[in-house]
Amino acid sequence: MKAKTYIILISLLFLAVISGCAVKQRGVDQESAQEVSQAKPTTPPDWVLGKGHPRFPQTSYLIGVGFSDTNAVSANESARSNLAKTLKVRIRSNMKDVSSTEGTYIESVIQTEVDTVLEGVEIKDGWYDKIKGVYYSLATLERKLASSTIENRIKKVELSLKGYMRDGVEAENRADVISALSNYMAGYKKDPTLSPLKSALYVITRRRGSAESQNNYNGDFESRILRIVHNLKMSSLSGNQLKVKSQKGLSDPLVAKVYLLSDGKEIPASNIPVIFKYEKGSGELEESTLSDSNGSVQTRVHQILSFDEANHIVALKLDFDRFVSSFDKELTDKFLSPLQNLKITFNYSIQTPKWTANKSYAWRKGITGLVNQLISNIPPGETPLLGVMVFKDLRYEKTTPFSRILEEDIKTILARAEDIKIKEIAVAENDKPEEIAKANGLDFYVNGSYRMENGGLEMRARLIETQTNNINSSANTLIARKEINPEDLALLEPKGVPTGSLESGDSYQEKLEKIVAMKPDRSPFNVSVWTDKKEYQINEKIVFYVKAEESGYLTLFDVSSNGNITVIFPNKYHQDNFVRKGVTYQVPSPNYGFEFDIQGPRGLERAKAIVTRNKIPLLELNLDEGFHSLQSGSTRGMRDIKILSKQILSAESSDWAEAYSEIFIFGKEQVYTRGSRKIPILEKPEKPIDMIGTMGNEEESR
Repeated sequence: MKAKTYIILISLLFLAVISGCAVKQRGVDQESAQEVSQAKPTTPPDWVLGKGHPRFPQTSYLIGVGFSDTNAVSANESARSNLAKTLKVRIRSNMKDVSSTEGTYIESVIQTEVDTVLEGVEIKDGWYDKIKGVYYSLATLERKLASSTIENRIKKVELSLKGYMRDGVEAENRADVISALSNYMAGYKKDPTLSPLKSALYVITRRRGSAESQNNYNGDFESRILRIVHNLKMSSLSGNQLKVKSQKGLSDPLVAKVYLLSDGKEIPASNIPVIFKYEKGSGELEESTLSDSNGSVQTRVHQILSFDEANHIVALKLDFDRFVSSFDKELTDKFLSPLQNLKITFNYSIQTPKWTANKSYAWRKGITGLVNQLISNIPPGETPLLGVMVFKDLRYEKTTPFSRILEEDIKTILARAEDIKIKEIAVAENDKPEEIAKANGLDFYVNGSYRMENGGLEMRARLIETQTNNINSSANTLIARKEINPEDLALLEPKGVPTGSLESGDSYQEKLEKIVAMKPDRSPFNVSVWTDKKEYQINEKIVFYVKAEESGYLTLFDVSSNGNITVIFPNKYHQDNFVRKGVTYQVPSPNYGFEFDIQGPRGLERAKAIVTRNKIPLLELNLDEGFHSLQSGSTRGMRDIKILSKQILSAESSDWAEAYSEIFIFGKEQVYTRGSRKIPILEKPEKPIDMIGTMGNEEESR
């Protein structure tokens, strides 16, 4: 038969969490109590009638009564069960109002705490009603023991809450966003356990002050979570609003900062997962990354895949799924969902360089050849960043409108090179190229000059390593006047522009390059200069050879990649610089008693030989140390290079001849194959057979 239950709760029971084993029963055990009660008259004891138990007063104990018509064991369970139900009702009614969401969680907490408390309940008495056939049971709990247990439990919870708050604040102050949120959210979830514990303590002690004396952190935890969500920000540092003139990728990375705004200060936030995604256009880039200790995140667009859109947009967003992966889902939905909208964008425009329709095939071929010479010495396996400076017209010692045309055409060809990135840079006429290159983070930069001669337009260029300012390679080309389109030719010959001279305010390097490029208008005879090979390593031995078709006076210059010049002939050991026609001269000669060792620096080294028919002292030589030298950047070097240029210019074109040669110096055991980088020359388009005349420059068809 189903057990009937009835409870008379003598006093209010408490809620507490008790760890460890249940307290051992004291006094009369269940069976002996039942036997004693059965031996007594059928009059029920006072505790059955709700009048209390003389050995367990209400001031010291919480008691509960249960009954069953089955057996004493069922009566015991009934007493415990009804004690728990009443306890939950009392605790719940004593608590302040809570929201429905919190209520669900608190009910779970109350149930857990009550179940724990019941482990300390003892069955202290029992009685059997023979007439009705009903078993009664008395459950008791000592108030002092219960209150002590609950107070310890409250202290542990509050210590945990203080720890969460302390660790969260420390993490927030150093912008460790994920750690701060983890602590605040753990504290927010833990805090509701205090309320039922406080209510249970009041039920047991009947002292309201004891229950209200503890702090409540929940409001603080919530406000701090919301503050972080509101103050987590992103901003772009570089790479926005770029103009792309390459079909490969962006020259600069897209760089942003993730930070936490605090009292107007931007504190870098580290270890924040972010993701870069195209919103418009398409390309290859690194999508996912984490912010570093400076809050910095970046990606590179390695390849642009779409050229249909004039503008591309790359969005930087918080990688929300990774960010919240360790957080409670319910609290994530409640507090963190606004972070899904945290993002900034980078924009870049596509301006892919193209040849204008009126550029001749010979012009394209000449510029491509010039560029191939420049990039031939760049080590393979690297992707350097290059910039192009504005070329000078040597006739006017300044840039002209044609300089910009030439700059754009060189960049157009460079943009087709594999594993090279081109950066757009702003160059003013008086800016120093080496300073511009460093300011723009270039690995190399292209600088050069041009001049119109009788044979056509001669262009000379150099590829210079930014870090060392050493020349890595040089290039020259000559394009016939007829191959230049009329519009460009008009810019090459502006009216009213005064011709400059070498006495202008040129730098040492500019004067040096003009001397290297100097040649008579019509060379009266030929001169040759060469070495036994074209490539050397530092510390290898080198020999120079010179031969002239006519007798004359030889001055042989060795120009290192850093701009220093050494006059290696004449020298202390051979001061007479007269050379006979048709005779090959070796420097150093075997009778010098020594050899030349390559000292470096690495890069392009050049030899310039000048032979004059008359004995013209190009320089006042100081041979005390064996060889006269001009040091780049020194006052004496600047003085000597001015004198040298004057002397060469003062000679009649029919009185001198020159020769030029290049060698490349590798670092010791740093040899690589030069010339592996090469841009193919665009094929000359065939003229359709059904068309009359030609398109573009008519001279191409001849």
